[in-house]
Amino acid sequence: MLGFSIFLAAGTSAIADERLARMAALYEDVCLKAFPDDKAVVDALTALGAKELSQAEVKVTMNDDPARGWSLPDGNGTVWLEFPPFHSCSVRWNSPDDYDLKPYRAIAAKYQAKRPGFSPMQPMEMDRGDIHIMAIGEARQLPDKSAESMFIFRQHITNLQRRGAGETGVSLRFVHQFAPPEK
Repeated sequence: MLGFSIFLAAGTSAIADERLARMAALYEDVCLKAFPDDKAVVDALTALGAKELSQAEVKVTMNDDPARGWSLPDGNGTVWLEFPPFHSCSVRWNSPDDYDLKPYRAIAAKYQAKRPGFSPMQPMEMDRGDIHIMAIGEARQLPDKSAESMFIFRQHITNLQRRGAGETGVSLRFVHQFAPPEK
């Protein structure tokens, strides 16, 4: 899994590592096992006691993309379901720490081992306003020429004034996506 080392912290905390393990397990249950069946995703989130976000709250993150979102009962993360043309399921959370991604890598490797054809994608890095975004992942082409992808996104604030005011955390997101065939 080329590129994952860019997300490894020199020293992660036990709390951060435990949280990543919980988020990776949630990603596996909801975004790898239940998804792409939207009803199964909703049922899994309902069973967890997740609270659906309002459309106004969804719009803040997804802009005009058709989507639904849920906050976890403990308030420590969200799950997102984006509808076609890019059908995706993601788990997102914020933290002051970086993480050791071993739990995610183990889950991704297990999933990909049962589905041949995944290969590393070119890492992506860009700035959107005051936010620096990095993404890595793997993808495979499906027989109908659509694509299945698994991504990790890492975001953080780069504006020094905002960082000085305390916005120093990291936002991580695990994404499982099905994309339509390229035209």
